[in-house]
Amino acid sequence: MSVANGHFFVLAPSMAILFLAGLLGICWLNQRQQRFLLWQSMAYSSAALPIGFQSFATLDELNRYAVLIGACYLLGAWCLAKSWAERWQVSTRPRVALLIGAATLAALLYHSHIDQDVWVRVHSFSIGSGLVLLLPISELLKKERSKDWLDETLFWSSLIFTVFTIARPSLIALLGYTDLRAFVRSPYWLITLMSILLFALLFTFLMGAIAFRESVLQLRKERDCDALTQILNRRAFHEAAQLLLADRRMYPVAVLAGDIDHFKHINDSWGHDRGDQVLQLVSATLQRNVRSHDLVARFGGEEFVLLLTRIDLQGAEDLAQRIRSQLSADNSLLQGARLTISFGIAPVTGPDQLDSALKQADELLYDAKKAGRDRVHTAGILYPDLSL
Repeated sequence: MSVANGHFFVLAPSMAILFLAGLLGICWLNQRQQRFLLWQSMAYSSAALPIGFQSFATLDELNRYAVLIGACYLLGAWCLAKSWAERWQVSTRPRVALLIGAATLAALLYHSHIDQDVWVRVHSFSIGSGLVLLLPISELLKKERSKDWLDETLFWSSLIFTVFTIARPSLIALLGYTDLRAFVRSPYWLITLMSILLFALLFTFLMGAIAFRESVLQLRKERDCDALTQILNRRAFHEAAQLLLADRRMYPVAVLAGDIDHFKHINDSWGHDRGDQVLQLVSATLQRNVRSHDLVARFGGEEFVLLLTRIDLQGAEDLAQRIRSQLSADNSLLQGARLTISFGIAPVTGPDQLDSALKQADELLYDAKKAGRDRVHTAGILYPDLSL
């Protein structure tokens, strides 16, 4: 393999792809949960090495190492497919990919050592790699795709790249570039290099943008959600509530203040770990009974707040009674004891009335506690004082 032919410039694409692989690897080290970054980095690394070798190899050397080169490219194609699959949460169908890879390598072996034909090898490799890339795309087509513009751009870019990978030799042949004897200087190889580099830059940008957005969303979730129950915290509740209350189509609105009865006794009798499980059970029950346009929040300790939209006070009370009954009937955590919760319910008439409605709901909750707990008190209804 001669490198003294003045064509060192052809190493630029492979070096650029290696640089992108390193950049993606560094991003993954800082965002370990974004596994698609790792797979994409591995895909670029697997492709960059044979690209660099082919840039200086003679035709005899290409024949001799065709299977090894093809194996590296196929591994890179599968890693790239795996990165897409990780993002889309679909399968790469590894057994099918293995069969495609084996058939492709067999074709490369035959046409490099028995019936030497560079163009057949090129077509075989392109079809094999394209079919491997097509596997996660075909799986994604079976499920509902995300409408997010970044994910849609990734899908269409992946599809275009896959089709181009399969059709590239035929497209270049149609242009009349079929002479591969001077492989390094052939239009086929130069077009291939440029297309691989351009798509590598495109996928790096897309995956980087997706990873950055996911990181921002995760930070926002950690800021807005209660760590134990994964529902809104007090600050996030007020922000989301103001947005909902600004829309008149959401009315009538009711706010529910709920508090687990005898929670200190639960912690003292069963331990704080069991108390945490009770909090998680209550939050899950609350979420299960509300709709997508309602809000559920933990205000601290054993206190929860719900903002129910498009519902009157009677409907809000019915929902609270249903939640109370479900928790009371669940004895999975407190064997031999009932888990009960009390509620206070007040109407919200406008965005500037939220604080006063929360105060009224808290007062009604306190009255429900005084009246014996495990009950629901709603604004506008007189309840007898059972505490005497």
